[in-house]
Amino acid sequence: MAKHRVVMVGASGKMGRQIIKGLSQYEDMQIVGAVDVNHVGSDAGVLAGIPPLGVAVSDNLAQVLEETSPDVVIDFTFYEAARKNIPIALQHSVAVVAGTTGLSDEDLVGFARLAEQHNTSMFLAPNFSMGAVLMMKFAREAAKYYNQSEIIEYHNDRKVDSPSGTAIATARKMQREQQGGNEAAQNKAADPPARGGDFYGTRIHSVRLLSLVAHQEVLFAGVGELLTIRHDSFSRESFIPGIALAVRKVPTWKGLKVGLEEILD
Repeated sequence: MAKHRVVMVGASGKMGRQIIKGLSQYEDMQIVGAVDVNHVGSDAGVLAGIPPLGVAVSDNLAQVLEETSPDVVIDFTFYEAARKNIPIALQHSVAVVAGTTGLSDEDLVGFARLAEQHNTSMFLAPNFSMGAVLMMKFAREAAKYYNQSEIIEYHNDRKVDSPSGTAIATARKMQREQQGGNEAAQNKAADPPARGGDFYGTRIHSVRLLSLVAHQEVLFAGVGELLTIRHDSFSRESFIPGIALAVRKVPTWKGLKVGLEEILD
């Protein structure tokens, strides 16, 4: 069986370790490289809590790419690092799967251009959980029938960006369907700071607390009723099947695709 050769960028982070552990359980996946500025020289398998993989963590992505010739680079870092890492991979004609949030539309335009220029591909998703994708799909459908909505998203206190990429993507999808918009949310001048930020006509409230993983609820208000759509990821293991799917699919096109729903059969 041919294996998908993977380099993990952000290998010593919580998500990076979980991805290494999770993908190592798939017969068609092989971790051939690990990159991080921390734990340089450590075995990536040991860091992930599994038997040694014989893959040492490096702080030089370009060198790792040249030495290992991977099929896919996975980037789960933070946006400042991703802006450096992703172009390096694309310029080496290596496909990229990224779960890093906080990237701008300008960043994505640049990544898409690089992928096309170097005859490769990139996939970006704000959330790799199947349940989160369905939550966004259901919220978009509900937005056809309700003009008022707010989002509350909950993540670990170490998450750098807020709102989360999932919350912003949800609000963007809802805006496409809502008629009349969320009038209360759009009246910025009258709202106190505690009301949260306005994104695509919907208020988003970000909670950052210890022990949380990834949770979101979308609230829709109607006359005399409230509809709540909620998704909870209690473990980072919930993201692994979606990441494995992306690794398998990303070599099959050229350019950039965004959102797990774009590659679901």
